Amino acid sequence: LFKITYIISVDKYIIIMLGELLMKKNILIASYNLDFGGIETSLINLLKNINFDKYKVTLVLEKKEGVFLKDVPKDVVIKEYNVSDAKNFLFRKIVNLLKRIKWLLFNYKRYYASISYATYSKPSSFLARTSSNNKTLFVHSNYYMAYDKDINKIKEFFDGIKINEYNHVVFVSNESKKDLCKIYKTIESKSVTINNLVDYERILKLSNKKIEIKRTNKKIFLFVGRLDESSKRLTLLLRVANKCKQDKVKAIFWIIGSGPDEKKYKDIVNKDRLDNVIFMGAKKNPYPYMKACDYLILTSRYEGFPVVYNEAIILDKPIITTIDVSDDYVSIPNRFGYVVDENNIYEKVKSLSEKKERLKEKVDYDALNKKRMKLIEDLMEMK
Repeated sequence: LFKITYIISVDKYIIIMLGELLMKKNILIASYNLDFGGIETSLINLLKNINFDKYKVTLVLEKKEGVFLKDVPKDVVIKEYNVSDAKNFLFRKIVNLLKRIKWLLFNYKRYYASISYATYSKPSSFLARTSSNNKTLFVHSNYYMAYDKDINKIKEFFDGIKINEYNHVVFVSNESKKDLCKIYKTIESKSVTINNLVDYERILKLSNKKIEIKRTNKKIFLFVGRLDESSKRLTLLLRVANKCKQDKVKAIFWIIGSGPDEKKYKDIVNKDRLDNVIFMGAKKNPYPYMKACDYLILTSRYEGFPVVYNEAIILDKPIITTIDVSDDYVSIPNRFGYVVDENNIYEKVKSLSEKKERLKEKVDYDALNKKRMKLIEDLMEMK
């Protein structure tokens, strides 16, 4: 009887152990929405690279909307946590308090690991911080530059999302990590640079789609991004286009994107009669245009690490940019293009309009994706 009891107990223990090994680990990822944008594109790429045999993933969005919703892998459970923005202050506060209480009742420390992916989203931060003991914050921009080096504003923002409560902080560039760690020395030991994963096969495939474009003998300089002066500074690009027109430089500028300053930019183009600037609107698939252009151009004041850098490298397009950022592998100068001062960008465009260039080296994005995903998995397994 003792032997039978012992065997049953051992077998039961083995079954429990096997069950624990085979059980998927619950992961929560919180973000804002899945509309056009670099953060949204990189989030989709992250989801596509997760090992669903090992992890069960719940994606919680403030707004369950956006063009990339249909690209979320079928294994991902999508939920919505939308906060009230009612005009009545008291009503708004009560509704959002009740939402937080409900979330805590059903999800407090429920998940094996959690990620706040949209840095700017306070609800995402709340969800990630309360759902797990192993919490990771992704920082997609250089907030030191975004807030014009105003330490008080930077601290107000990051104290608001409680950065010190996270176990890990992931930056997409070495520069943004270095700048924020100067202010928050407490996060330095738990900070790491891991750039966005890139779906290079999809980019190459989509770039082959046929598009109707008018060919000329002018070099094509392409901007892709949000039309927002505070960060992208497109007035600088339009000044360069104006000077190119006056000096009869053989350059044409394509602009893909939309944003709050679109009308302002179009008014400048109409006023100055810049027939060398073409607005193409927002494109879910900008890659055929990127393939057709000669150079990618960015005039940003600041960036974390532009998603379009990797896209341009995949499509063999040299980059002209006003910001110098690097990650675990990619840095622009002398490898993938030119970092230029805003006062010298016209001269660089003028010189490049006279020749055709290609990148000096390639990147193995398959190996790079695996390396970056391994680093993210290591964080999810680390307490």
